[in-house]
Amino acid sequence: MTSHPPSVIVVGAGIIGASVTWHLAEKGATVTIVSPADGIGGTATPNSFAWINANRGNARHYYELRRRSMQRWRKLTDKVNGLSELVRWTGTVQWNHPETLASFLEEHTAWGYRVERVDTAEVAKIEPSLTGSALPPWAAHAADEGSVEPALAAEVLLKDAQARYGATLVETTVTAINMEDGRVTGVTTNETTLNADHVVIVTGLGSVQLCATAGITLPVYARPGLLAHSKPLEKRLLNGIVLSSGPHVRQTVAGRLVVGADFGGGGGGHLTDPEEQRQAGQVLIEEAKKLFREEDARLLELDFVTVGERPQPQDGLPIIDAAVLPGLAVAVMHSGVTLAAVVGDSLAKTIVKGEVDEALQAFSLRRFTD
Repeated sequence: MTSHPPSVIVVGAGIIGASVTWHLAEKGATVTIVSPADGIGGTATPNSFAWINANRGNARHYYELRRRSMQRWRKLTDKVNGLSELVRWTGTVQWNHPETLASFLEEHTAWGYRVERVDTAEVAKIEPSLTGSALPPWAAHAADEGSVEPALAAEVLLKDAQARYGATLVETTVTAINMEDGRVTGVTTNETTLNADHVVIVTGLGSVQLCATAGITLPVYARPGLLAHSKPLEKRLLNGIVLSSGPHVRQTVAGRLVVGADFGGGGGGHLTDPEEQRQAGQVLIEEAKKLFREEDARLLELDFVTVGERPQPQDGLPIIDAAVLPGLAVAVMHSGVTLAAVVGDSLAKTIVKGEVDEALQAFSLRRFTD
């Protein structure tokens, strides 16, 4: 930590990079965010299902981090103009993986999560557009969960950081991390060298190659997921998120239905041929139609598909490390949308104020070598 407000270079402009930038700038750092011109909003970020949750399948310490981030998202929407229009806290109804649904309810209720068992009639009240034939005997309802339009939210955070706190955007490509006497001093770009007290790498899969220039190995691989996007609908078919035993569906602020085969996008992500990808997207739309009454199902038409290369650390847990090297922080993970708020806040507190977040020690890169 420096005696003066630190200068920080943030490499990456997805939802995590935007959150890190905003929190650093808000806490007084001099921030330069570096991203290619076509990279504003990120690469994986626009292709995310964008579900904000602390749902099942997570160890207790990871669940607690996700809960913290949900709370931080709520505070963030109160502080940043325009963000509340992109974040919707409308809850999740789910009956996917019915064999473990009861244990999920028992576990998370014991942990203090607001999730409850609801019967068919209650599901119909929560999501009245769903057809009765698609409804399960019972489901779980997590009322505090939400979703976000992530690429738009990243743009809003970056613009606010620039307008309110003087952050600077540089549109170029970073090619290397620079070091001197064992400390990171900045980055090399296609055009020049940029110097700063700290560098934060938040470029998803691109973090692997960049960190390698400083001799750091990130055990991260690509996990592709395909999402089908319907044409915009004037009618609101869904209030919140629906995780059925088939497709998982949410409706965006713009009225599109986003349909995936699992939590992060799912089936078809391995396909590389555009026509095969579109066919896979059409299958998802047809499956989604089965969830709705006939008159509403007719409204659904495939518009386009997206395939996101989601960065997945080797053990499935996020890598969040404020001191990979002196002057260097790295954050890379799947579930970046959920975790963006707490990652930005925690890294900024460490870099600007020297406040170490003990809860993040479990997610340090050192866990792979200790």
